[in-house]
Amino acid sequence: MISNYLKSAWRNLLKDRMYSIINLAGLSVGTAVVILLTLYVYDEWTFDRFHQKSDRIYRAWVKEHVSDQVFFNTVTPYILGEELQGNFPEIRHIVRYSTLNSQVKKGNFSEQEIVHIVEPEFFKVFDFNLLRGKAEDVLADVHNAVITEDIGKKYFGDPAVIGQTLTMQVAGQWTDFVVSGIIEKAPGNSSLQYDILIPFEIQKTAMSEGSRTSWTNVNVETFVLLDDNNNVKDLEAKIAPFIDSKVADIYKPGEYQMGLQPLTDIHLNKDFPEGFLTVSDARYPYILSGIAALILMLACINFTSLAVGRSISRAKEVGVRKATGASKQQIMMQFWSEAIMTSTAGALLGVLIAKASLGAFNTIADKQLELHWTPMHVMAIGSLALLTGLIAGAYPSLVLSGFSPVKTLRGAITKMGSDKHVLLRSLVGFQFLLSILLIICTIVMTQQLRFIQNKNLGFEQDQVVILPYARSGVRLSELYAEGQTTLGRLRHTLTGKTEFKDFALTTHAFGTPGWMNLGYTEQGTEKFRKFFVCGVDDRLVPMMQLQITEGRNFSSDAVADKQSVLVNEAYAREFNVKYGEPLQQPFQEYSVIGIVKDFNFESLHTTVQPLVMAVEPINLIRTASDLNYGDNPNPKLLIKVAGENLTATLSVLRQAWLEVAPEQPFNYVFLNENIDKQYRSEARLSKVISIASVLAVLIACLGLFGIVTLTVAQRTKEIGIRKVLGASTAQLASLLSNDFLKLVLLAVIPASPMAWYFMNGWLEDFAYRIEIEWWVFVLAGVAAVIVALLTVSFQSMKAALSNPVKSLRSE
Repeated sequence: MISNYLKSAWRNLLKDRMYSIINLAGLSVGTAVVILLTLYVYDEWTFDRFHQKSDRIYRAWVKEHVSDQVFFNTVTPYILGEELQGNFPEIRHIVRYSTLNSQVKKGNFSEQEIVHIVEPEFFKVFDFNLLRGKAEDVLADVHNAVITEDIGKKYFGDPAVIGQTLTMQVAGQWTDFVVSGIIEKAPGNSSLQYDILIPFEIQKTAMSEGSRTSWTNVNVETFVLLDDNNNVKDLEAKIAPFIDSKVADIYKPGEYQMGLQPLTDIHLNKDFPEGFLTVSDARYPYILSGIAALILMLACINFTSLAVGRSISRAKEVGVRKATGASKQQIMMQFWSEAIMTSTAGALLGVLIAKASLGAFNTIADKQLELHWTPMHVMAIGSLALLTGLIAGAYPSLVLSGFSPVKTLRGAITKMGSDKHVLLRSLVGFQFLLSILLIICTIVMTQQLRFIQNKNLGFEQDQVVILPYARSGVRLSELYAEGQTTLGRLRHTLTGKTEFKDFALTTHAFGTPGWMNLGYTEQGTEKFRKFFVCGVDDRLVPMMQLQITEGRNFSSDAVADKQSVLVNEAYAREFNVKYGEPLQQPFQEYSVIGIVKDFNFESLHTTVQPLVMAVEPINLIRTASDLNYGDNPNPKLLIKVAGENLTATLSVLRQAWLEVAPEQPFNYVFLNENIDKQYRSEARLSKVISIASVLAVLIACLGLFGIVTLTVAQRTKEIGIRKVLGASTAQLASLLSNDFLKLVLLAVIPASPMAWYFMNGWLEDFAYRIEIEWWVFVLAGVAAVIVALLTVSFQSMKAALSNPVKSLRSE
């Protein structure tokens, strides 16, 4: 019986090749999109779940309540891990985790690397694959190092080198580390990424005793592994009074809080601040899941629309089958067999398309996704094909199978009934509603990203090279002085070379998040206040083209400027400080020599915050009672270069850098690249939605093309009669096109408010954003109409130009 269904389905698919191709194309593209987006969403939702004990691993966080403000950190005090491990038996293991920007060398080869500092229990808590070495031994000695195969190739030419020495700069000293283990690179869906691991014990050499015992100095992430069947809420309740006792001389009970965040919650939870681990937006997987569902829905609608359109030609077939004894259930099975066969073929073709497109998709999504042939994946794709076939074949199976054999054989069902007509219009309209929705979203996201890229940030960002200067374990004052000396030597070396326009020094590169901020308790009000601070030299303002609204810039000839500051307008407003006046208590030793027009030194996701710039920021930092930063305030050398022949210019700069700072890596980055990185996730989402919009419109047009073809075929006699009676080609084309174009225009009405709602919510993430203009909706509608018109016009003109004698004779 089943073989008969399949044979009959195969014959029908071959008989109506054009409709089969349209269905197959729509379903295969839809399936490929679903597979790719599902891989992306699955990767996001399964972040960190590959660890066997992931449900028992937590990251500690701390909150400090000061005056009316709350300081929330996932980077915690050094001492916290020791105190938790020694006082709470529910905690099986503690792993403290930190990073170090270190110079790494082997022989004459040297580069800057991000080194990860972890405790020996790292391999007891996390399930990263150790390729060589024993987990219990590889971090046992303070001078051990575990590296990835890539680092082995890079420094030794051997991916699996063991026992060799790698030299790293720690606390300002060159220290030898013996490679004790080779670790596999962390999976793409791991929050913890690494290249080089060294023992946490080395951290002691880079920190003072005061920093290690302070409860207000946050510098490491603390992970805990709990015993089985422990209630986290109960443990947090036990920890609260213990923490109160430890900070009693600083805070009142409840003002200093500590809690635990599940490891699997870190990647998609922006309610917690970023520490050393990056955080994504939890909405994006839902958005992409919705897009995948929409694309597949469009393909299914195509199938259903064509089934509705072909209902007349299939009606007689149903009548004959019923007259010869076929039951309704058998006819239903016949139609569903066709649908499932088509969807299965579409799924298989979709898998091939997805496989071929995976590399390009990974580039767009910045992922390392892979399509594996596991039983689970095969079952998932098979289920998707079955579900698609059942949905797409629902109309012909449930409706056509119910046609009366007497009426169909008598020819009573010869025209599109009103119900079918309404259904067909609704399906076509819904397809374009979804397509227009995606088009509007694409336009708005593209506009916002272009706005970000082109917005005047208040400073010069083109052709500015950033060269960081860093040495571990050196006091900031000494490092800052070294940076100034190095910049002077670099300027002298490149004097006379016209491709180098200007040089400046800063502790923070513009457009980089995590600028240093200082906190203090305001005298009199006892209110806790904070502001950002940046060390600069006298060349930064003119080089970055900052606008001074009052006062003047720093001068290298004015000794008093070492006790002077520039403030931005936001600072002047917030602290009621004017040009020529000293800063407020306790920073009154510094006087304001100029006010700079506000500029966006951080991301456009946030408004401009109060900022102080000083050529000697050390005393400011020492005076503050609270200090926080994400971006290390090491000196950054800024070099303004000419735009011509950048390759040659960078080669000259590299040679000069090797002369003036031979122990420093030439790890340069362009300022505008730094700025673009801040909006990388939005740019990726925009690209994905843009591609989805194109595919959605393509699939909708495939269905529309098929429906128009069917409509023309059903109205062949009408067209012939109208032409004989004098109807022009333009009139006939208009007659055939108008109904469908009206549907597309009507689809704009519900699509517009839906798109406005979604995009307005997305834009709320930006402090500086575009306003959604009315013309966006008009443009989307016009674009959809043009595409639909091009799709419809081919068949309409073909029918209008046909010979009426042939059409009437065929009837």
